[in-house]
Amino acid sequence: MSKLSITKISAIAFIVILVLFHFLNTSVNPNWQPISEYALGKGGFLMNCAFILLGISFLFLGISLLQKVPNIGTKVGAILLLISAAGTLTAGIFNTDPITTLPENISISGKIHSTAAGLLGFMILSTIFITVQFYKQNIWRPYKKSMLTLTAILWISELSLIGFMGYFLGGTNAMISADTPIGWPGRIVIILCAIWCYVCANYIHKSEIPTQQRF
Repeated sequence: MSKLSITKISAIAFIVILVLFHFLNTSVNPNWQPISEYALGKGGFLMNCAFILLGISFLFLGISLLQKVPNIGTKVGAILLLISAAGTLTAGIFNTDPITTLPENISISGKIHSTAAGLLGFMILSTIFITVQFYKQNIWRPYKKSMLTLTAILWISELSLIGFMGYFLGGTNAMISADTPIGWPGRIVIILCAIWCYVCANYIHKSEIPTQQRF
């Protein structure tokens, strides 16, 4: 199985597991509680697996890019992806604490999880460097507009999440509660990250197939 296929399968599996948790574990309120809390409840090991799958998706896409287009721009994007992969894989190993845990009571596992999960930002930053390559590499150019559109949607979602967090958490000393509805914006961003990886890997794979065999 190719690295691009692993990227796509892992991304899809992550999305499927995450969506299923919204039906399997209704004790987590998606309006304000982050997806990390699914790992604390019934069937939580599946959420750990989901994080690991997303990390694998980042990892194999990054490796594939390094092998296929070894120029500076791609290397920067791929390295950022690999950093984010390490963070996401780590977040899948170490569980978070309940979101209502006071800062002084946060466990070592919770601290590691939060720090590792924060590395997702490197994946979002990598999309700029990688999308540029869809304009520079002749074989990828047929997909440049679609990649640009998807990257723009991801960045708009990420900036919107930052705006929501600044607005709702500004008056609560960064404490998340039922009065800080940032759960759905966060879910949208991470799902878009998985979709972006899938689409990017899919377009690269399609570009390698002779034109007459693509359809």
